[in-house]
Amino acid sequence: MAINTEKSQLGVGSGNILSWDTIDKLKEADTKAMVKPLETKIQDNLTKQKDLTAITTLLSTFKGSVSNLTGDNTYLKRDANATGSNSVSVSVSAGVAEQNMNLSVQQLASQDSFQSKTFGSRTESVFDTDVSFGISIGGKDYVINADSTTTLEQLAEKINEATEGKVQAKILNVGGDEPFRMIIQSAQTGEANKIDFYSITGGNNGNASHTSTDSTLEALGFYFDKASNTNGSKDSHGNDIMRLTLKQPDKLSEEEKKNAGSQISTAQDAKFKYNGIDITRSSNTIDDLILGVNLTLNKVDKDGETTNVNITQSTEGIIEDIKAMVESYNSLMNNINEATKYDSETGLAGTFQGVREITSITTELNKIINGVSKDGKSLADFGITLTKDGLLTLDSSILNDMINTKFDEFKNFFSSETKFTNVTAVGDKKIEWNDELKGKLTINGVEIDINIEKDFKDKDGKTLTNGEAEKAKKNALLKAIANASGLSDISASFDKDGKLVLKGSGGTDIEIKGDSNFLTKLGLKEQKLDGKTEIIGGFFKGLNDTLNGLIGSEGSLTAYEESLTSSHKSLTASKEQRQKELDAKYTTMAEKWSQYDTIIAKLEAQMNTVNSMIEAANNANK
Repeated sequence: MAINTEKSQLGVGSGNILSWDTIDKLKEADTKAMVKPLETKIQDNLTKQKDLTAITTLLSTFKGSVSNLTGDNTYLKRDANATGSNSVSVSVSAGVAEQNMNLSVQQLASQDSFQSKTFGSRTESVFDTDVSFGISIGGKDYVINADSTTTLEQLAEKINEATEGKVQAKILNVGGDEPFRMIIQSAQTGEANKIDFYSITGGNNGNASHTSTDSTLEALGFYFDKASNTNGSKDSHGNDIMRLTLKQPDKLSEEEKKNAGSQISTAQDAKFKYNGIDITRSSNTIDDLILGVNLTLNKVDKDGETTNVNITQSTEGIIEDIKAMVESYNSLMNNINEATKYDSETGLAGTFQGVREITSITTELNKIINGVSKDGKSLADFGITLTKDGLLTLDSSILNDMINTKFDEFKNFFSSETKFTNVTAVGDKKIEWNDELKGKLTINGVEIDINIEKDFKDKDGKTLTNGEAEKAKKNALLKAIANASGLSDISASFDKDGKLVLKGSGGTDIEIKGDSNFLTKLGLKEQKLDGKTEIIGGFFKGLNDTLNGLIGSEGSLTAYEESLTSSHKSLTASKEQRQKELDAKYTTMAEKWSQYDTIIAKLEAQMNTVNSMIEAANNANK
């Protein structure tokens, strides 16, 4: 039966001896002895976790700086410095060979571009009758159908749509009483993108709804030289056509000049000299002359003008990486010194004072930083020294001198080389192509559907025979593997005996799976070959390895962090359990005291009754 243990009632019967005040004092004493120490440990644990996060973050930043200096990519960066006429802009990718080049621009690539006569409105109708005419570009003919209601704006849309965007037509407001002109231009530069116009004289079965004459496009202000018109030819759609040649401005009559459009620019290729060699390209942006080098032609050089380009090792980023490394190391050391210090006068200690996982960091790092390479070089040779306070200092003049005059020594000291061990899976027999080849081949977890028919057909549906069929089937298999989505760094080929060869690159593993019967047809079997990636050389490799040993997935600080997390969970559980036990203990005590309080009250009442009876008897005997 539950006993009412309200604070307002407990202690009434015992004269406030068995009271809540007494229970609270007893519970407070037990809490101080049993729970408070755990709360202190939990708080210390949280402080250590917080401070450890700060240290591991600083270690990670320091490791990033070290990795930048050890990685190959840092030393593959290039600068491209141009002097002279600056008619060419140059950008280079990492790893391009250091070199000099001399460039001279004779001609810039341009578009074919025409402007129509002026119109008073975008919505003004262009033609008096229904017409069809043609535009040719890049060796392909396009038919434009229009009618007497087609506006200037609609005609531009028809040209854009019909030519699949290869010819761009747009309306410009150029000002004046009749402010609108249509601009017709090739989307790309280069001589191959020359625009030609033609009239359609017959043959409505070839995409043309109507016909036109050599004067039809005079509605746009384009007058053609009739002496140059060509009759009796057909376009690629089968229409009878007349090729048109735009009149030169000096051949226009005075009346025609009043209402004439014109050719703004002529399609032409870029022409320039590279180290004295004549080069032609269809664009002013060239990325296929030298791998990793992009050239942009800006202007034509005058006689005797050239642009000289010097591609050199980029050092600016390296210097910044060195500075970042020094700063991140000093921030790390200042934090560790604060976390591990001990003041003998005040007795105050840092969070990790005496914690081996933290106190050993400085020793481990300094062992590397104070070391000497196999060539007898140290950080001091590059202007980086350790002060008596355990911090790094940088002499920029020494560093700059080493980078600018002895770069190879600098690179050999700091950088590492990534070495790959690649693996190759070779079929144990030649594939037989006389039967169908259908099944699933799984390479590195990527499932590839192979579906090669026995009677193999070309794209025109013709069944191939003998050597042609085998060659086509081989290509189909190689294509299926090469185009498999998600499969990278694996190439497929056939050796001289007709066996399938799968080769990994970049240290990639090769794992082959599939139905055993189908794999046998390919000459393969289920297997896994392990590639390997190894970083070798470089003074800082040891420092990088040490940092991995601290904050890597199996590092000592990673393990320490896990132990703190586990300890926090254990301490929290112990605290909650002890608190629960104390609460239960004093709830039970309150219930018992309430019972005792009731008993004492009853005894007190009985004692009062007896005392009253005794007193009454004594009074009666007087």
